[in-house]
Amino acid sequence: MKDKILITGGNGKLATELKKHLPGDYLSRKDFDFTKPIILKKKYDLILHTGAYTNVKKAELEDKKKCFTTNTYGTFNLVQYYKDTPFIFISTEFAQYPFAIYALTKKLGEEIVKTHPNHLIIRTLFKPNPFPFPKAYKDQYTQGDYIDVIAKLLAKRIKKWNRKTSKLEYLGTGRKTMFELAKRTRPDVKPNSIFDYMKETGLFIPKDYE
Repeated sequence: MKDKILITGGNGKLATELKKHLPGDYLSRKDFDFTKPIILKKKYDLILHTGAYTNVKKAELEDKKKCFTTNTYGTFNLVQYYKDTPFIFISTEFAQYPFAIYALTKKLGEEIVKTHPNHLIIRTLFKPNPFPFPKAYKDQYTQGDYIDVIAKLLAKRIKKWNRKTSKLEYLGTGRKTMFELAKRTRPDVKPNSIFDYMKETGLFIPKDYE
């Protein structure tokens, strides 16, 4: 029998790449707004929650409420409705130190998912390929990688999960700086510091995931 998987955030960058490796019902916000009462009648064998508000800068400056509604309340709504269906939550590796709004909302989402009896929380990070920015942080560490790499790893991990155990884990390709990651696809990238960004914007960004 074919496995029936619901994937939220179906038009997002991660889900778009994941479609190459994992069959399922990829529902966009237009198809399925999980911050509103859920009326889907179809039964699923697995919920993969990739849908999220991810604009880190706008979350700090103007969209705090929208970020909380999507990442925290929306996750609560899904967990309550699908409490009897194995549940995978895609979080951020920087939820370890949630000092900024986006990371905080994902951390709160994790805590909600932990109430689900059969859950897998995956902390990860992914960037477009090739690296899209002229500068990259020499002092920010990640286990993440490019989106094509992470999507393939995620599909593999989903297929291996027994859907009975509950855990939180990191998904990536080993510890590196963001600058080292960027150099792989953009040799002309220049190093900068997270402190340059914080000085320029007045906003906090995490230095490390551990």
